[in-house]
Amino acid sequence: MSSYDADVIIVGAGPAGSLAAYELATKGVRVLILEKSQFPRYKICGGGLTHKTLSEIPFDIKPVIESTIHSIHFSHQFNEAFTRTSADPIMYCTMRSDLDAFLLDQAINAGVNVQMNEHVWEIKENDDEIVVSTMKRDFRSKLLIGAEGASSIVARTFKLWDHITSGLAWEAEIRTDPALVSVFSETVFLDWGTFSGGYGWAFPKKDHFSIGVGGPATLSHLMMPYYDKFVDHFMKSLKTGGDTGKHSKPGVPDYQTVSLKSWPIPVRTSKSSFHHGSVLITGDAAGLTDPLTGEGIYYAIRSGKMAAESCHDFLSGNKDAIAQYSDRVNDELMSELLEANKIKNLFNAFPKKIHHFVKDSDRAWSAFVKILRGERWYADVRNGFGRMKSFWNIICAVSGWNEKGKERRLSWQKKKTHRR
Repeated sequence: MSSYDADVIIVGAGPAGSLAAYELATKGVRVLILEKSQFPRYKICGGGLTHKTLSEIPFDIKPVIESTIHSIHFSHQFNEAFTRTSADPIMYCTMRSDLDAFLLDQAINAGVNVQMNEHVWEIKENDDEIVVSTMKRDFRSKLLIGAEGASSIVARTFKLWDHITSGLAWEAEIRTDPALVSVFSETVFLDWGTFSGGYGWAFPKKDHFSIGVGGPATLSHLMMPYYDKFVDHFMKSLKTGGDTGKHSKPGVPDYQTVSLKSWPIPVRTSKSSFHHGSVLITGDAAGLTDPLTGEGIYYAIRSGKMAAESCHDFLSGNKDAIAQYSDRVNDELMSELLEANKIKNLFNAFPKKIHHFVKDSDRAWSAFVKILRGERWYADVRNGFGRMKSFWNIICAVSGWNEKGKERRLSWQKKKTHRR
């Protein structure tokens, strides 16, 4: 038997990896995290945290909460804007660099061994051990958790990177007049329907805004033009207090773009396997991202905790625990994400109708907030369609086919223009 460096090695120190490590360490399991970066490090992310996300974190994270959201300012193709407000908080915002460093600190305080600047380049699974090779040395363990995001070498090495479709997002940190940041410190801006599957958002932080756009990776050529228009729309909205009246460029507040970067959004489209032998994958490494909103922090944390539970059970003598992890992810998380995909198809087919529905219906707004807060699940949405819920799957499937057709046509138009 080899000498193990840890009972469990975790590749990646994001929310999935840190929470998995924390849970295991508090149960007395020896854990080693291998992280390719040096923390704190900048992480491209809007940084929105839902109530259900906070409920999964077993300690207070108030030190890294930058804003509390009570209002959402909606627009459809930059027009027909309106704002809806909730007396109770809808969500919270954080900087991912701060959040990730904070979560990792809690894992370290629980006894987790962390090795920074360790870029994993090879993994081998033998009968009685996992060998993880970095550029510096080899590490050995009984179990391995892949938590290193969309570029996961763990998922690809063990052929667990299947049924994945790619989204894409661009995000920037934008600084402007501090007075405007203060005025809109409780408001998220959201635009939808401008192109097939596309959406834009602006989240207020302590001293700036995080602004981004997202959509299907196949329509990446539409992203930057949309981003530019969204930023212009957003800054005008700040100037007019949310009004969508047209203004000239001189009316736009001065602002500074601190960073502008893109990142992939991996979305798993089918139930599948999330383990191989003694290896488990979590979070973005498993494609556990909400296809409707692009949000992945909740699913990263939840799957990380589930992986920790399975590893602990396995080390305690339950030899079926690792295989049961895949079952749990499919039953709990993938079932919800597949429902979210159905709603995404419906929404993308009828964005204007849904825009008006949220604007004019208190019931729709209440349901929207409850889903964001985690008080209701996507699987509950069909029940709100009354007699039509019997045709829910058919309606969503047809909507999905139509949207895929639009997406292909837009992508084909780009190729045709390029050939000219």
